[in-house]
Amino acid sequence: MKRVNNMTKTYSTACPLDCWDQCSFLVTVKDGAAVSIGPDPRQQITGNVICAKGKQHLERLNHPDRLKYPLLKTGGRFNRISWDDALKIAADRISRAVARYGPLSLLHYYDGGHGGLLKGIESRFFSALGGCTTHRGSLCWSAGLAAQRYDFGDVLSHDFEDLINARCILIWGRNPADTSVHLLPYIRKAGKNGARVLLIDPVATATAALADQHIRINPATDGALALGMAHLIIKESLLDSNFVEQYCSGVEPFFELAAAYHPERVSAITGITPDQIETLARAYASAKPAAILFGYGLQRHSNGGNTIRAIDALAALTGNIGIPGGGASYANFRAARHVDHVFLGGEDLSPSHRYYAKPRLAVALREMRDPPIEVAYISRANPLTQVGASEALRLALAKIPFIISVEHFMTDTAAAADLVLPATVFLEEEDLYYNSMNHRYLNYGSRLVEPPGECRSEYDFLQELAKLLNLSGFPNLAAADLLKRLITPLTAATGLTLEEIKKGPLLLPGSNAVPWADRIFDTPDRKYNFYSAGAQADGCDPLPLYREPVELGDRSLHAQGYCYWFVTPHPRESIHSTHRLPDGETPLAYLHPTAARKHNLCDNDQVRIASVRGSITARAVLSDKVPPDAVLVYEGWWHGTGASVNNLTPDRLTDMGFQAALYDCLCKIEKCG
Repeated sequence: MKRVNNMTKTYSTACPLDCWDQCSFLVTVKDGAAVSIGPDPRQQITGNVICAKGKQHLERLNHPDRLKYPLLKTGGRFNRISWDDALKIAADRISRAVARYGPLSLLHYYDGGHGGLLKGIESRFFSALGGCTTHRGSLCWSAGLAAQRYDFGDVLSHDFEDLINARCILIWGRNPADTSVHLLPYIRKAGKNGARVLLIDPVATATAALADQHIRINPATDGALALGMAHLIIKESLLDSNFVEQYCSGVEPFFELAAAYHPERVSAITGITPDQIETLARAYASAKPAAILFGYGLQRHSNGGNTIRAIDALAALTGNIGIPGGGASYANFRAARHVDHVFLGGEDLSPSHRYYAKPRLAVALREMRDPPIEVAYISRANPLTQVGASEALRLALAKIPFIISVEHFMTDTAAAADLVLPATVFLEEEDLYYNSMNHRYLNYGSRLVEPPGECRSEYDFLQELAKLLNLSGFPNLAAADLLKRLITPLTAATGLTLEEIKKGPLLLPGSNAVPWADRIFDTPDRKYNFYSAGAQADGCDPLPLYREPVELGDRSLHAQGYCYWFVTPHPRESIHSTHRLPDGETPLAYLHPTAARKHNLCDNDQVRIASVRGSITARAVLSDKVPPDAVLVYEGWWHGTGASVNNLTPDRLTDMGFQAALYDCLCKIEKCG
């Protein structure tokens, strides 16, 4: 793409990051170079503000460490090669693996490092090869997704604007002040309208400043608190009997479950007083309409799925479902319904797949023998930094004969690969963006600038690789034509075309802002399911039982000195490891002054933090915002910093959804030196 010199023009696009808000951008291009990124005010949710993460895109675009050429590792060192050679090598390794062992000897590992629709075409590439070994579940949110599908049949949220109708807002394990800044004005407006804002979180996050009350419970006990609240709501007849009787099933067994969670029992589990539990239950149940806003951290424990189900039950008990100002908002899959996922994933090609639980990648690699993994293709992901028990994964990856990494920078995972392919960033490629966490806007992104060096988009080089491999099922279309093909369900349902989306941020038409307003759910019996036969069929608890977290509740580990909860939330300025470039930042470990005194630690001391799986070092910061029995280190640090948090975390699964229980982790601390 050539642009005329001495021209300045502004284009609309969207942020591709794995983020709640997915801001719409206005990007100014001057003389062929992107010179500024700002908010597109036509998108009503993100409006006139973009966050720190969005502002960093230009820095990443032009960063001196950006990968620009294909690299092949020989003798332990990377050497630059041509794209022709890179694709011939990739084609040769793939074809040899398939010829000898079949397509299941190919591993396709990917994640949410880029939110563009076209990135998913990789799955069709592997389907055209006959299939592959790939994952189920996720590292961050699939326990909650599974939970809400058992309860409601689908995962839908209320719009941010609907919060102004609420009289009570429970912010449960969520920190929008750092992770969803565009939600804050709606919370403030609801507060000014008289809504009571209650935060439930073991950590005093930045969001605590917005709340009328902050309830600091013990970590991973949220499910017990929800059942204790349900106990009071039922006992004191604060429930919506009409909703429960007409639109819910499994009521009696749930009532029997809740009856056992009296305030004294729940107090002993959660660490808050019986009076606090009773007050919280009454505040929520008596202030209809009341909204629940979930975070993702509270379901990153071994009991995470049942935790979400127990909290969902509060909304059902009180009839806060299907009404303005209510809801149990976890994620929002409205736009995803209108994508042709069968074509995108290549299911029409009848591929053969072998699945493993995503957080258990290291275990899967050790155990898979028939066939073994011969070639791994890793994209939009940095698993050596982001997957739990990372040392075990490092050893497992080292045994794969050939690894291909598609990347922007030499991440830990790219450094472990044999072939590294330099990918374009979002301003250098054409794509379509939509959000599955929050709002219902669609954004088109055109190719605005030339990529540096020889960077190429995945779709571009996969087309060439498909030709080398003689794959008939992979599309040979222009990017725009492929996008049109992928949104045919959207066009059929709404009449909306790609050309209309190109005009700017466009609100998905035909979507009801209030989920389940007709009280008809997508469950088998079309009711809200307190008791889920689907969960039972999947080997999960049919009722949202509270189970003590596996590692946090391990008394033998406590006896060995592993007595601190190791929590690794998202930082305000980064998404996972995306922005954690080696630019001299210092990793910090936040701990309570009480814990610091116990270990003779002061501010700025170097502290070693260890679990049974590994250790890291960081600079201590004393803070009473962290519980006395916790250590907080923000996630995303690369291994070279000495503070890659997943050296410590487990590869344990949650109770449903094949998700990583990364927060179910105990550690011990000691002063370095």
